[in-house]
Amino acid sequence: MMRDKIKNVLCGGAVLALLGWTVHTIFRQQTPGQLAAALLSADWRLLLLGVPMMALFLCCEAAATHAILRALGCAQPFRRCAYYSSVGFFFSTITPSATGGQPAQVVAMSRDGVPAASGALDMLLVTIGYNTAAMIWGVSALFAAGGLTERLGGQVGLLLGLGLAVFALLDVSMFLFLFLPGPARRLMYGCIALGARLIPSLDRAGLEQKADEHLAEYRRGAELIRRSPALLLRVVGLSTAQLACSYAMPYVVYRAFGLSGFGLWEIVALQALCSIAVGYLPLPGSAGAAENVFLRGFLLVYGEALVAPAMILSRTLNCYLVLLATGIALAAGRALRRSAAPQARPKAGSAPDAAPSSLERAG
Repeated sequence: MMRDKIKNVLCGGAVLALLGWTVHTIFRQQTPGQLAAALLSADWRLLLLGVPMMALFLCCEAAATHAILRALGCAQPFRRCAYYSSVGFFFSTITPSATGGQPAQVVAMSRDGVPAASGALDMLLVTIGYNTAAMIWGVSALFAAGGLTERLGGQVGLLLGLGLAVFALLDVSMFLFLFLPGPARRLMYGCIALGARLIPSLDRAGLEQKADEHLAEYRRGAELIRRSPALLLRVVGLSTAQLACSYAMPYVVYRAFGLSGFGLWEIVALQALCSIAVGYLPLPGSAGAAENVFLRGFLLVYGEALVAPAMILSRTLNCYLVLLATGIALAAGRALRRSAAPQARPKAGSAPDAAPSSLERAG
């Protein structure tokens, strides 16, 4: 518990420091009045296009979940899958490294009668699809962005290199676990044995048991893919479309400011690289880091006068506005569940039920 509290404090401190530096960077370049004038100069009719685009972003993941659960024999209505997607986005955005999203989604599914094993398998396949799509976008963007990548700067370039390496390692590992469980098991046991030598206090038996549990989940995923070979391709395709909705947001803002000179694919590719550069950082919603990378990466595209307003509008549309909408969806879903559930009264002398955890309340 103390370790978790320290981790949360450090994470919160890092976010506040990065956000503070972002605010300092913005107002070092322009006054609040200039910033407000630039924001008001944008064509808000074009900015409204971002709303259906981010709705489509959530619906793409919902469609993937809908297809997976149907293949598993525990189909749910699309509207419920959209709710699971909202739960995932909300908790992924507010927790470090997006660690809270998937557990919250599994809890939400279980409340609708979806077995926890099926919910976990759905999340596994969605993660594989998302990581694979991110790698497809990242590798494609290195070519599509052209000379823009050279202007990202050394620090952003370093983050991008690390980000691509992390995504590639995760993607290769997941496919290895999925289709080559034998070598994957030996590799995991070897890493655990090495860790136990370096840190004698490690619970080697416990780690090996957890490794076997994860491998069993991947085996179920491999069996499902063998039964429905087109399923994984469909999930990857939906994840690719999902990321396109988010990556295209800076172009919507670009056109809303009446700018021209850079094409859609150049700006989408640049946003893909910026997202990969911060996607692996253990920060809630990449807060602070995403804003700073945007200010550096898109300086050439928007110019010094508009890069800060463009960052504010882009992040509002593809993160903060969606966070607000999904938060409202969670609150509405919880209220509906409370009103529909019978009010069970505890018997006299009996202790009240324990309060649900934060993730249990998410469902």
